Amino acid sequence: MKKAICLWLVLVLMIATFTGCNKVDTQQSNLSDEVIVEEIIINDNNSINSENSSDVLSQGESSNNTPSDVTQQENNNSECTHQYVESVVQAAQLFKVGTKKYTCSKCSDSYEKTYPVEKIKLLSISNSYGKNALWELYDICKAEGVKEIDIAVMYIAGCSLDKHWENIQNNNAEYEVFRNNNGNWTSTQNCTIDSLLAEGDWDVITTQNSSGLSGKTDGYQNLNNVADYIKSKCPNSKLVWHQIWGYQEGSQWLTPNNYNGDEKLMYQSIVDCTNDIVIASGKFDSVVPVGAAIMNARTSKLKNQVHLDDGSHLSEEFGYYVAAYTWYCHLTGQGAYDTKFASSGMISTDMLNITLESVKNAIENPNKITQSYYTN
Repeated sequence: MKKAICLWLVLVLMIATFTGCNKVDTQQSNLSDEVIVEEIIINDNNSINSENSSDVLSQGESSNNTPSDVTQQENNNSECTHQYVESVVQAAQLFKVGTKKYTCSKCSDSYEKTYPVEKIKLLSISNSYGKNALWELYDICKAEGVKEIDIAVMYIAGCSLDKHWENIQNNNAEYEVFRNNNGNWTSTQNCTIDSLLAEGDWDVITTQNSSGLSGKTDGYQNLNNVADYIKSKCPNSKLVWHQIWGYQEGSQWLTPNNYNGDEKLMYQSIVDCTNDIVIASGKFDSVVPVGAAIMNARTSKLKNQVHLDDGSHLSEEFGYYVAAYTWYCHLTGQGAYDTKFASSGMISTDMLNITLESVKNAIENPNKITQSYYTN
């Protein structure tokens, strides 16, 4: 009996020993797997080298700070609800873009952004070409963030420098004035040049010749007279020359007796007169190269959509925007591709691409026609 009891105790001890060994092995195996898992997670987060994985495990157990908790803390730090404070780095001026800096008051994040001059009051003493070129300028300025906009166009069909000077001398009330300072164009008949110059606070005053005389040297005899009179009345205003475009091939006005019927010859004649007479006079602060932009757009696949059927005046759907956007970039100093107009949806995608390209090339190369990339 005693022998049987002893054998039974030995058997129980053997079973217990065998079971305990398996339990230890299982625990060791589980621990080993746990270390490997932690090692992979830590390496994914680039927080420590793999050879220190066992140390990280024990640190994690004691601090309750797992790698995922660390990542969450980093994300919380990067998700600052920024509150930016605006400061001016470079004040915007006419013809020169400004720069503002925005710095978060809660963290160190900051960035810079360009901005246009905040006020543009412009008077055009011109004709239908001036009206064409400036008609969309208010809307573009407004979209770009210009705060105060006032645009007035003094209009007489086909008016030349000689006619402007005659009207100045005699105070003739022959102009129709189109004006936009609130988003809507108004019209006032029977105005004199003096009645508009009397306002005095124009930021920019622009004038031009008639289209037919713009490329003829004998059409500039009264240039200095007109310029001097304007400056005498508004000495603090910038005086800007509006360089226009030549007639389009096929226009009723582009004949063998007028610039040999060659649109490129006509435009080159306009450029020559601008350089040799207008700029050489020293009377003007700048020249806006609208003519170059229009001629550039004509080299594109939309060349027949730049003008009305007369091949002279600009089309409202396309030509107006090319001209007005040239004016905007010239007045503010902003690059063609650096503005909201680049994504404004004001015109079709093809028209927008060609406008941006044409204006950019005109500003960079105002004395020549630049071939468009958009030909197909």
